[in-house]
This record gives sequence, structure tokens and C-alpha cells, in this order.
Amino acid sequence: MKNLTKRQTEVLGFIKSFIDSHKYPPTIREIAQNFEISVKGAYDHVKALEKKDVISCDTNRSRAIEICSKERENEILSIPILGNVAAGVPLLASENFDGYISIPSDMLKAGDYFALNVRGDSMINAGILDGDTALIKQKQTAENGEIIVAMIDDAVTLKRFYKEKNRVKLQAENDAYSPIYTQSIKILGKLVKIFRDYE
Repeated sequence: MKNLTKRQTEVLGFIKSFIDSHKYPPTIREIAQNFEISVKGAYDHVKALEKKDVISCDTNRSRAIEICSKERENEILSIPILGNVAAGVPLLASENFDGYISIPSDMLKAGDYFALNVRGDSMINAGILDGDTALIKQKQTAENGEIIVAMIDDAVTLKRFYKEKNRVKLQAENDAYSPIYTQSIKILGKLVKIFRDYE
């Protein structure tokens, strides 16, 4: 990574995580406070990173640090896999954490994501097989025809969503399974990608 020093790598990592968490960059003072160094020390690190073309900044404005697009393109994101969901435990609870899947950031649009290990064959006609890893974008609403992850009576399912007059239909993509009709549903996210191992 452009021969960054250990401390420069740490400062860059802090700037990235701060932007991801807050949706705006840290100030020089916040960088200094995080690393317990002087403001001048933090400024010097920021200027060194700018010189190496991994960030750009406008020192005349506060919160004007930006990660260079090329640096963002090469970034690898760690998306949590939430597998083997226990009944009664919310899907996004830490109890269900089952490792990470690594994905280049330029494959994803802005948003929060999680992954699930697919179990069963109810979605095979949509090309989703038992053992696949489904990448889900967190959202609480859905359009008709979208494949979503939903919670019904403490059970989590991956199905195609249709809103009807007084209820929701969750349609399997396998003729062996009947649709699920419900008036009580919690949408957790929308399917965006499927990953599959062939070994």
C-alpha cells in the first residue's frame, strides 16, 4: 500500500473507520486524540498520507479529508455472516455471528450489509442453492418481486416478496413449496448477491 509506515497505515485505517461510522471524516484534533499524539503530529501524518495519494484534504476547511477513489476501489470489506439463526434470537444479534466474508468495496453500493448461509432448496429456481452464501443489504421495506430476508414468528426465511391487499405473500422458488401468507412480518434486508464454493 504505497509503502506506508505502520503508523500511517493505522491513521488511514482510523480515518476509514471513522468515515464509515459517522458518514463524515474526522478532524485533525480527533485523529490526535485517538492516537494520543499532538495536533501537529496528527497533521504531519495526514500530510504524509496526502503526499502518497491515499487521501486528499483541504486544510482550510474542517472535516475535509477524503479517501482517494483508487484507495477505496482496492479496499476489502469484511461482511459478517449470521448463520444458524436460533429461534427467538434477532437475526442481527451477536449470538448468530459465524465469521466474515471478504468483498471488495467497489462491488457494493453504500449501505449496511450482512451475509447468511443458505439452508434448504426452497429457492432453487432462482439459482439459490443449499450451501450458498447470500449477501443481504439491510432495509426494512421491499418492492414486489424482490427476494428478501424476513422474520416471521421468530423464524427467518429467504423468499420472494409480494404485498397483497391485507397481507404479504412470501413465494418460494420451488414448486414443491406453498407460498407463505402472513400479516405479521419483519423485513430484515434484500438479497443483492449470491456466493458459491465449488469445492
